[in-house]
Amino acid sequence: MTFEEMRADFIRRRKGSLALPITGVIVYATAALLSLVVAREWHNLVLTLCFWTILPVGALVMKLRGEEGGTPDNPLFKLSAYARVMALSTWAVHIPLWLYAPHLFPLSVGILFALHWVVFSWTLGHPVGFYHLGLRIAFVLLAWHLVPGNRMGAVSMGVALAYLISVMQLGRIDWDTRLRA
Repeated sequence: MTFEEMRADFIRRRKGSLALPITGVIVYATAALLSLVVAREWHNLVLTLCFWTILPVGALVMKLRGEEGGTPDNPLFKLSAYARVMALSTWAVHIPLWLYAPHLFPLSVGILFALHWVVFSWTLGHPVGFYHLGLRIAFVLLAWHLVPGNRMGAVSMGVALAYLISVMQLGRIDWDTRLRA
């Protein structure tokens, strides 16, 4: 299989890859809403628990959308999984921040887990991942600075907004035309 055939196969099996950002909207909007009803000293725990629901919620969204998660004959699926492992390794930074600088924890979770979007963008051959990363950094930094009384909630809404924009961007791409070009 050529690289272009692998890319086309990845996009077709993932049906435009909407499950990832749809899951992000659901999970981070939930974290933001929970920040309004959970005591502030528990915000980082709420964010952590919401973060770790991404995998099961994402699997459910993929199943409902009919997206395929991977295939041994296309290495781009493996690359995608490796990119998420790379992003998950940022917990080596998140945990010390939670312990020693808890006010920075939402900032690190909000930005660092977006790193895999660069690989995602390359895999699709579309700049949507770079847009997502840039918007996410901007929204998270703005939210963190502008809402010091509920940084976790504001950062989570910023991340949810970046995901929502990515859903709209990915949904507008005519993959059939792009793949034939």
